[in-house]
Amino acid sequence: MWALTATVSAVVTIGGTVTGIGLASESHAGSLRLTHVPTANSKSDGYAPATKLSPELREFVVAQGSTRLENPTALVSYYGYYNDVLNAAGQPQMMPTPTSMTEAQKSEPDKNTYLAFPHGLPGADPSYDYGHRFLFQGHELGVGGNSYITRINLDADAAHRVTLLATKDANGNPIAPIDGSTWDPWAKKLLFTTENENAPTYAATLAVPSVVTDVSGALGRGGYEGIQNDSAGNVWIVEDIGGSGKAGTTARRPNSFIYRYVPNSPGDLSHGELQALQVMNGAGQPITFDSQAGLNNADEVALHTYKKTFDTH
Repeated sequence: MWALTATVSAVVTIGGTVTGIGLASESHAGSLRLTHVPTANSKSDGYAPATKLSPELREFVVAQGSTRLENPTALVSYYGYYNDVLNAAGQPQMMPTPTSMTEAQKSEPDKNTYLAFPHGLPGADPSYDYGHRFLFQGHELGVGGNSYITRINLDADAAHRVTLLATKDANGNPIAPIDGSTWDPWAKKLLFTTENENAPTYAATLAVPSVVTDVSGALGRGGYEGIQNDSAGNVWIVEDIGGSGKAGTTARRPNSFIYRYVPNSPGDLSHGELQALQVMNGAGQPITFDSQAGLNNADEVALHTYKKTFDTH
C-alpha cells in the first residue's frame, strides 16, 4: 500500500487575500490547546458569514489583491490583479465604475507554500532585510495564457511585502496558470503544477528573479492539482480532471489519477519513474475508467464507502 503525509500551513487564500491565523498568546507547540467552535458556519447560498475561530486564534490580513508588488511589470503590478484593464491613474480597475463595468482580471493566488530560512532570502531590493518567513504562490488565473509566481515576505514592511518572482520560464515562455505548489528540499526548488494536460510542470529557484524550468520530461503533464513531497524524496501528484457524463445523469466517470514520481535519487527532477496508483476491487481486478461507465457501479460505490479498504499497485 502507498502512504502519503502532507503538511498544511495555517494560512489560507481566498479571493486574492492571504489571511494569517495566529495564536492570541504565546504557547509551546507541545502544549497548544484549541477550544472547539460550538456552532460552526453552515452552507448558505449567496451568504458570506464572518469567520469563526477558536478564542486562542486571531485572524489578520498579510496581503490582499490590491497590495502593490515591490517590483511590478507591464503584466502585473498588484498582488491579485492583472494590468489588462487600467483606470485613468494607470491602476487595475478592481470594481465597476459609473463609466466602465469591466474589471481587471483577478489572478487567484492558489496553494500556499510556507518556508522559513534562518539566514533569510534576498529580494528585489539588495539593501533590504526581508526577514525569515516567506509564503510562495503560483497564480491560477491568467491573461492570454500568462501567469506569475509571487513571494509574500511575512516579516517585511508594506513596500517590500510582495515580491514578483517570475512571469516567464527560463526559455522566455509565459508561465502557464498554476494550481499546486510545494518545496522539494532535496532539489532545493519549488515545484508548481498547472492542472492542464498541455501545460508544463515547473521547478523554480528561490532567486529574484526565479529561474523557472519545465520538468515535465520526468514528472509528466496532466490535470495536476496538488503536489507534495514525502519523507523519502518521492513527489506525489493528485490530478483533477472531470470525466465524461454518465448517460441521463449529471454523474461523471472518474478519470483522474494519483501519481507518484520516484526519482533515481532524491532531488533528481530529470531522471526517475512516474507511477500511477492502481486500485483493485474485491475480485482482485483493476478499477478502470471503462469499468465505471454504469450508474452506481459497484466498484465506484465501494470507493466512496466509509471504512472500505483496497489493495493497490
